[in-house]
Formats: sequence, structure tokens, C-alpha cells
Amino acid sequence: MIRKQDLNKNWSDLSSVLFESLPESLQDDQLEWLSYHWNLVVGKEIADISSIDKITKSTLHIRVQGKEWLSALESLKKKIIKEINSRAGKNLVENIKLRI
Repeated sequence: MIRKQDLNKNWSDLSSVLFESLPESLQDDQLEWLSYHWNLVVGKEIADISSIDKITKSTLHIRVQGKEWLSALESLKKKIIKEINSRAGKNLVENIKLRI
């Protein structure tokens, strides 16, 4: 019987493999890597109303199409950060700043 903990370990290993399989240019350029994964991380609905503006140090700056989306995305920050870092296999993002 496979334990849940073992499954999580395998997924972590898989994300590392996927990250390593990307072209080197995407690995080196964090903004390109984040842009490539944004739709997968947040889903189509949020990706349609938001875009990655820039990354400074470990803060991801996101533009949102309207102020009505700010509070919705504010509540998802921790989940988005966790998903990005999980996919990257490292702590790529520590904070997210939202703006219109």
C-alpha cells in the first residue's frame, strides 16, 4: 500500500524533473518561467484578468484588470505563492503585490 506521504514525495520529485526539462533560457529567466506557468498556477479565469508585471527580488508584481479583483486575489496570495514554489522546486516567490 502506498502512503500519502510517499505520493507527495513523488510529486515533488516530478515537479523538479519538469522544471529541469525546460529549456535553460526559461530556467534562468524567472519572469519568463513565471509567465510560462501563470495560467497553470492560477487557472484560466484568473489568468484572463491578470498578468505578471515583474519580479523584484522574491516579490511578484501582478496587474489586475479591475479593482473588484483585488480582494479576490488578495485572499489567494498564499495559495498562489505555494503553487509557484511547488512547481519551481524552490522558493522563487515570497510575496505578491497586486495593482490595477
